[in-house]
Amino acid sequence: MTVAPAAFVAMGCEIVVAGADARELGAVRRLFAACEHVFSRFRPESELTAVNRSAGRATLVSPRFAEMVRCALGAAEATGGMVDPTVGGALDALGYSSDFAQLADDPAPAGHTGPAPGWRRVELRGRALRMPAGCVLDLNGVVKAATTDEAAGLLAGPGYVAAGGDLAVRMPTDVALPGGGAVRVARGGIATTGTGRRRWRRGGVWYHHLIDPATGLPARSPWQQVTASGASCLDADVAARAALLLGHRGPAWLDEHGIAGRFVAAGGDVHANRTWSAMTGMPLCT
Repeated sequence: MTVAPAAFVAMGCEIVVAGADARELGAVRRLFAACEHVFSRFRPESELTAVNRSAGRATLVSPRFAEMVRCALGAAEATGGMVDPTVGGALDALGYSSDFAQLADDPAPAGHTGPAPGWRRVELRGRALRMPAGCVLDLNGVVKAATTDEAAGLLAGPGYVAAGGDLAVRMPTDVALPGGGAVRVARGGIATTGTGRRRWRRGGVWYHHLIDPATGLPARSPWQQVTASGASCLDADVAARAALLLGHRGPAWLDEHGIAGRFVAAGGDVHANRTWSAMTGMPLCT
């Protein structure tokens, strides 16, 4: 019997599952819990923590870990290095070193590591991983989106899985959009990323989690939130993050890749790129 939409917390956000029976819901919960156990940057017992401690020497990683590293390196290559998994050290230095719910206002100034080591310095041969000494991986973005896709695949019938701003659907689903309005997602996924939710303060300065790998600092972007569609939730999430990090170039970059994107500016104005506008009739970005 199909149950009503159910929600639980994992990976620092609310997970909502629709269309799952009790067995499928249990499988989804176990999947998210297992991925959090492996990939949390904040758990001392996680595989990611162990891998980051081993930076500078070759390490044999689990098949699941290798799969996610490949996803992360693929995302970096596809975005010209904008979505870079080696920004974990920058996040730690800036103060994002524990679960977001546990972050408190800290009067001490944030640190700064400089530019990220760079995804091209991460080598993966089979399950043998090597990265430069001092490199700290942060795989949360690709892991959460990929897990959302995998979780949706556990549903036998129509339904969806939402994880924070990530959504994977197995039926046409109406989705509320930042700044107002809604869109129907017929298949694949949609993702929204932004600078407004995961923010913290150090030394009286506000920071957010979307790091420009060229500087090791939070990106300066005219966009407060970016929504992108994709054949999968992972594709949509990577596209949305890249478009926000690219700033004014974001709408055109999405168009070049045939990706529909919707942008909320810092002042609240809502725009769309040409691809989104052609699909929905929204005004173009100017």
